[in-house]
Amino acid sequence: MFMGSATAAPVEWDYTVSARFVTTTGATTFNGAGPGSANGCELVLPTDITWGACPSGPAGTGRSGIGVSASEQTGTLVANGAAQYANVYTHTNNIVASSYATLASATISTTLGLRAKGSSDPYTYENFIYTIKFSETPNGSDPTLCVVPGGVPCSDIWVLDGSVNRTVVMNGQEFTFSFFPEPAAIPLDPEICEAAGAEVGCIGFTTQENMVNAIPFMMNLTQVANVSGRVYAEGSDPANTQDDGNGLDAGMAVAVSLLCTGPDYSAGPVDAAADGSFSFENVPTGADCAITTTPPAGYQMAYTQQGTTGESGAPGALNTSVAGSTGVQSIAISVPPDGSSGNLFALRAVTDMLSTTVCTPGTAAAGAAVSCTTTCTNAGSAAALQAFCAIPNAASLPGSPTPVCSAPADLPPNGTLSCTLSFTMAGNASITVVGGAGADNDSNGGGDAAAGNNASSAAVAPQVTTPTNPTNPSNPTPVPGLGGFALAVLAALMGLVVWRRPRLVAGGRMR
Repeated sequence: MFMGSATAAPVEWDYTVSARFVTTTGATTFNGAGPGSANGCELVLPTDITWGACPSGPAGTGRSGIGVSASEQTGTLVANGAAQYANVYTHTNNIVASSYATLASATISTTLGLRAKGSSDPYTYENFIYTIKFSETPNGSDPTLCVVPGGVPCSDIWVLDGSVNRTVVMNGQEFTFSFFPEPAAIPLDPEICEAAGAEVGCIGFTTQENMVNAIPFMMNLTQVANVSGRVYAEGSDPANTQDDGNGLDAGMAVAVSLLCTGPDYSAGPVDAAADGSFSFENVPTGADCAITTTPPAGYQMAYTQQGTTGESGAPGALNTSVAGSTGVQSIAISVPPDGSSGNLFALRAVTDMLSTTVCTPGTAAAGAAVSCTTTCTNAGSAAALQAFCAIPNAASLPGSPTPVCSAPADLPPNGTLSCTLSFTMAGNASITVVGGAGADNDSNGGGDAAAGNNASSAAVAPQVTTPTNPTNPSNPTPVPGLGGFALAVLAALMGLVVWRRPRLVAGGRMR
């Protein structure tokens, strides 16, 4: 194997390169193709593939197509030097009726010949086979139907499927020959990969509608090395920031990708082995690379560790700032001549902390003692790391009581922590006590007691006393009286009664 560094003396080669579409049965596939012309007409040639309105022919109104430059390219390649043009692919992206079949995939065969520069030696040939997965997207006026952002009509999707890199041995020295588009292909969003029928983490590009999109493909020769590492669930107790092996830090078989520039190189996604190990071979030395992966459902990041950087075989930077993240993770590495090992993605299982807060009594008179307890429970299936229980608004309660809380701890599933306080009821307004839970690996709120579903509360209502006899003896209530005329009438009636009584008595005697 060639052991020079990225700055070693150049090794130059004469090259010849040509590319063709493979036309054998099954090498090109269409969505919706059928017998006859009811679903449009498709044409597959070594330099052109077209589809859409009949009759078959070149791309034009109602027909789209892809093509590859027919002429053979020749020139000189310098190992670890500048890339050279190989060929140009074109996508004539026209609007095709939705009832017509559209391209799904095409197979490309590229032949490379190499020999030492200026020699009369025969060329040594290598053949490369790779596939384009293609998605003809909707062409309506609704931008929400576009998988690729950017308006309507929607852009179409190309995905490179299969290796566009090849290790070659020339004069006993090992190099990697690479094909890549210019500008470089990039990892596409998961929904774009899905639309093209490719795996999450696919690499490709998109092309605009109603345009002839020219996509130059470049090639280069580079000295190569390996980039490797491991993805695992941190299982140490207490947790640490080192790889303790598969027996303790169990491997995670997740997809890992590699994307490099200077020179351009891409590989993956590849699934890590059962022990979480992964390795990318034939990576260009001196390239600036990003190793990427995404935590699977139920996991988040704990930390990443950059692998060996070429300086005395020592590992690079440890990054704990990624803890809690569930998005795409990346380790940056500039590949040294001897390669880079020990690139680590440490994950941790997520859990869910919940809290409940209860105050006794629930209704209290001013001056009464009130006791409140917040109970925090690990409701998930994994240990809650540095779980805690708190009453965040304790300082705002009457008397600013200090809560007595369990110390933060790694809490097993269904385990509980608690926090209690007491205060004296004051005033005639309701008082709310707010509790909260959290943990480093809490999936819904994290380490914020007020976020997600971590918070709970209890309200203590004031007790209101209503007097049963509100009279005041010092202010007697006046009794309603009779007016002057009414009093005169009453006096006359009483006089009449008195006058008639003696007469009745006398009359009784006469009898």
